[in-house]
Amino acid sequence: MGKTFFKNNLVSLLAVLAVTFISCSNTVPQIHNTSCSVIFDYSSYDDFPKARLSIFVETNSNPRRFDSIIVTCDQNEYVWEATDLILAADDKNTYCGTTNLVMPANEQIPFGEYTITFHQSDDEQEEIKRTLVYDKTPYTVKGKDLSQNFYGEKMLKVYNSENEIIYYGPRTAELKDARGIWNNYPNAVEFQESWIGQNGTVICNMPLEKVVPGN
Repeated sequence: MGKTFFKNNLVSLLAVLAVTFISCSNTVPQIHNTSCSVIFDYSSYDDFPKARLSIFVETNSNPRRFDSIIVTCDQNEYVWEATDLILAADDKNTYCGTTNLVMPANEQIPFGEYTITFHQSDDEQEEIKRTLVYDKTPYTVKGKDLSQNFYGEKMLKVYNSENEIIYYGPRTAELKDARGIWNNYPNAVEFQESWIGQNGTVICNMPLEKVVPGN
């Protein structure tokens, strides 16, 4: 059960963090500052999205020792276990989490209190609770209609041929089309708009598009 180091497609709060290496520790995991987001992925502008739950925590422990995360929706008794964890860090904090908790077909991610339990490889564990409430509008809105039905900040991600993010930020006038993106980032291959709402609680990822300078 491997660990996946952060590369791309994380919640906006963690979208541009760089991975660092952290020394080992044998202490009980110390976790805090939980970030819960519902991510809506649109495969096309004519379809409704698929939803997934993303959960990250800031940790004082060595996240390499985390073996799994178990997430329980207390009201509905749904339980997820994630073993392919994403590790990330910036200059001040380290993070651990998962971005791919999904519901059965035709069911929505529930509101309510969640219990998040982190297990380490030495059998130590720690849990934290978080209440999730979010805007469910995107479930019933096609991609082409999202901007008229969902309030949020429009952000842009630009990827190179290695699927690495080379730009993450506002969709400025100079980046309004593929030609503008290519002029500023000649190694760009794909780009994607995301709508970020409710302080990052909801993230709507629009379809990936190719950077074709002639378009």
